[in-house]
Amino acid sequence: MAGVIPTAPLVRLLALYMGIFALALLVFMYLAMTRLVVDPIERLSRAAGRVAEGARSLELPRTGARELAELAGSVARMTERLRADEESLRVKIDEATRYAKELERAQERLVRSERLASVGRLAAGLAHEIGNPIAALLGFEELLLAGGLDEADQRDFLQRMKRETERIHHILRDLLDFARPATSMRDPRAAEAFGSFSQALDAALALVKPQKALRDVAITLDVEKDLPLVALSEARLVQILLNLLFNAADAVPKPGGRIELVARAAPEGLRVEVRDNGPGVASHVRDRLFEPFTTTKEVGKGTGLGLAVCRGLLESVGGSIGVEEEAGEDGGACFSFTVPLAAKDLS
Repeated sequence: MAGVIPTAPLVRLLALYMGIFALALLVFMYLAMTRLVVDPIERLSRAAGRVAEGARSLELPRTGARELAELAGSVARMTERLRADEESLRVKIDEATRYAKELERAQERLVRSERLASVGRLAAGLAHEIGNPIAALLGFEELLLAGGLDEADQRDFLQRMKRETERIHHILRDLLDFARPATSMRDPRAAEAFGSFSQALDAALALVKPQKALRDVAITLDVEKDLPLVALSEARLVQILLNLLFNAADAVPKPGGRIELVARAAPEGLRVEVRDNGPGVASHVRDRLFEPFTTTKEVGKGTGLGLAVCRGLLESVGGSIGVEEEAGEDGGACFSFTVPLAAKDLS
């Protein structure tokens, strides 16, 4: 047994060498992976972060595995494309901003032109509507001053002068009503700013029924019960209803004229429709029907301010008014307006 070599120390020595070799291999693999994979990825990540923060170029790692180098190249190309797209987008944004400013200036010029045109139409209409009765007054005055008239003729001329003067007064009053809503905004919580449509309708009907123009006209009502208060005084509501009812009465045939009034609560407020069986509204007039001095009546029978006043009154509280293109089976016209409801917390 003296010639036998002990194996236990050899095994231990071999295991020690193998452990040292494995540790060295592990350290080498760690260093290699760190240099070839981890460090390039970290540098690429930091470079991408700098680009995201606003850097204009992407600094790529020059070392690392071939796959990481290809990835870095792809990221660089993608960054260049993004930068190019960003520059293109900046140019388009600048162009859009410039076009928007030009459009705003053009819109301002258009608004000024339209305002001047409206003032011109208003002045021309006012001169026409007031000029006619003034010319008649001057003619009557010349006849009276010339003398030679008997008492009956003098009285007739004075009555005509009175009617023409009342016509001028009516035109000016309507013109003031047209101008007032835009400048008389009241406190929306004030009690006088609200009104009952049902009471306003009763008052309007009491005023129109005795009128000669409505004696041969049938008026039917379809009004929802318990309508809430609206954000417009009863006096203004009566004024709007009178304008629409008298316009409808002037349009319908006599006898056989029919006017239907429908009132319903709607999501946007109270909606009212006034329909008639007249000839309707011509398409070439419909677009400017609510402008001042636009009328379809004969000369001397209307100022053309009634519907413009109605629109001003309604728009002053956020409402609207319009004319329907199709009035129904019987033809005629259908005017509708909406007025907001009163505030629920009115004390």
